[in-house]
Amino acid sequence: MAAALLAREARTEQDLAEARALIAAAEAADGVSPVSDQAMLAAAQGQRTLLLFGEEGGAPEAGAVVALGVIGQGEVDLVVRPEARGRGLGSAALALLLGHGGDPDGGELRAWAHGENPAAEALLRGAGFAPVRTLLRMTLDPSRLPDDGRDPLALPTPPGLELRAFDPARPGDAGAWVRANAAAFATHPEQGRITEDDFALMRQEPWFDPPDLILFAERDGAELAGSTWIKTVRTEAAAGGGGAAGASGGAGASTGTDTGTGTDTGAVECELYAVGVRPEYAGRGLGRLLLDVTLARMAQHRPDRVSLYVDGENEPAVRLYERAAFTVDSRSRQWARSGRETVDARMEP
Repeated sequence: MAAALLAREARTEQDLAEARALIAAAEAADGVSPVSDQAMLAAAQGQRTLLLFGEEGGAPEAGAVVALGVIGQGEVDLVVRPEARGRGLGSAALALLLGHGGDPDGGELRAWAHGENPAAEALLRGAGFAPVRTLLRMTLDPSRLPDDGRDPLALPTPPGLELRAFDPARPGDAGAWVRANAAAFATHPEQGRITEDDFALMRQEPWFDPPDLILFAERDGAELAGSTWIKTVRTEAAAGGGGAAGASGGAGASTGTDTGTGTDTGAVECELYAVGVRPEYAGRGLGRLLLDVTLARMAQHRPDRVSLYVDGENEPAVRLYERAAFTVDSRSRQWARSGRETVDARMEP
């Protein structure tokens, strides 16, 4: 018997905070975030619908939310609070979510099963989805980062190009990054459609730090050949058996080079958030150079963990990362179904 749930749309900052807290709890339990930054960004802008689910018999108010779902722009995300799993809540929430946000034109709908997650994959298969794409999480032993103190902005560049950090106060930097990102990720379903408004919101994230967004700029022009963006997240040292999540710097802040270590201040994780080169600059070795820049900047943070995500089908990129000593840590799969499929509400994960 399917669980009975009540759902309401998230409309306030408190709703978004409750959603982020549930996502953080799931990430702590599973080791991988169940909802992408892009999905939450779109929900915060009203471009996708964010539903909060509570069990029938108690309204889904703060503290009682057992699951959340995001739907819109052809994608669906769903996560159940870790301690509430195994009771059919995922099936019930997915049925409500798809019923709420189904595409009346019958367009394709895509969803991720993050990490090795047989229960989520069974849930999606029962709802008519089929696997279409693989995403690899790759990690690097931090001891393999450069240890010679190199300046990432001082690495040799081809004639006509220079490396510099993103400058929030510099006219044109934001627009140039958005244009270069769109060109580099023209075939990427999420990354390539970031707008200047999206980018402005992303820069408000607590982990954003301008020196971690390095631009490969034309010396005599306004455009970029490419860029690399690092997401550096800190977890404060445990106190009294618990800890709080923090980040390096804030919007418009600069951390420079770290002088502490993870042992003193808590865990530090550096993720290669996005790296890309404009197609017209392909074949010149700029991808390898940007990866070297990335690793040099990461070394300045002295991280405890280093990671990145890459499409499993992007064999040249996977080989590039493997040559830099990254190894596959986990695999996620994206699933798709026609919007004309119906949901079997009897699914029990």
